[in-house]
Amino acid sequence: MSTFLTVVLAVTGIVLATRDSRRLLPGVLLTIASTSLLLSIVDLLVGTGAVLIPLPDQIRDITWALLLLLVPVLASIGLGCTLVANGIVMMRREGGSLANRLSLLAGVGVLGLLAVGVIAVRTDGVELAVGLVFLIGPVGYIGMGFVAYLCWSAVYSRLARRAPAPSAVIALGSGLRSDGSVPPLLAQRVRLGVATLQRFPDAVLVLSGGQGDDEPRSEAAAMREFAASIGAPPERMLVESASRTTEQNLTLTRELLADRGITGPVLAVTSDYHAFRAATLLRTLGITGHAIGARTARYYLPSALLREYLALLRDHRLLNTIALATLMAPLLAAILLSFVRF
Repeated sequence: MSTFLTVVLAVTGIVLATRDSRRLLPGVLLTIASTSLLLSIVDLLVGTGAVLIPLPDQIRDITWALLLLLVPVLASIGLGCTLVANGIVMMRREGGSLANRLSLLAGVGVLGLLAVGVIAVRTDGVELAVGLVFLIGPVGYIGMGFVAYLCWSAVYSRLARRAPAPSAVIALGSGLRSDGSVPPLLAQRVRLGVATLQRFPDAVLVLSGGQGDDEPRSEAAAMREFAASIGAPPERMLVESASRTTEQNLTLTRELLADRGITGPVLAVTSDYHAFRAATLLRTLGITGHAIGARTARYYLPSALLREYLALLRDHRLLNTIALATLMAPLLAAILLSFVRF
């Protein structure tokens, strides 16, 4: 990529982030620009090395090709093994639900693609190799998007903590224990909500969360009880106990605040892995404000981040469906042609 285009992407990403950091596009543009810059630096280092240690052009080209190939392969192997190991830990500690298996499935998928590539090379499988080449587009789209999501959500978490004083702090609910008490993950959200409330004396704290089918009471009721036990003033707390999703948390809370004449920006408080998606929903719903996250156990993060990324793709399903369909078109065409031949 040319230096000019890299600069254009970087500047555009920064401008868009300045206008509204609650969307992924600035992160995508800045990730592409950063990747281009990194490749330029590697090219410069290889070129400098060739000047200091004169090598034939063919050797230099092979060295560059190996760098482009070997680094992603080794990184993919490391990523795949890490995800598999994390998936095993998740299943042991959290149970075998599909959500808890996400990192395991992703790791197996990464290692599986590498294994297919090795088989194609060792068996001279031309059709298999062609299929893998056609998969570069859609896999690259999903992979680059995930990298951009990880990087930008980390940047956003810092920006959100510098947001203007909110009129309301919204603690978003999550599941309760079978006895109706607040589990550690939800307790962290409420603690952060109460700590944030203490920083902004003019704000109110909204505890938002309905009652699930397997819960003996609403999440909001349990959260309010826990918040009061750690020092939240009862007169500054409001309860929204009808929501079942994050979107409903925010929509019903907006109505609750409007009924009480409370206007101004809000600050949603959730878990760190969920904060960026909560912020994108605030933007989609036209609610002024940001989202911050409480810390989550490290072993829990890979599966949780994968789940949030998939949810983000679903939230923008039309755009992603069109993009993936376009990128998959060559592969689908090749499959159809192979059937026609036979």
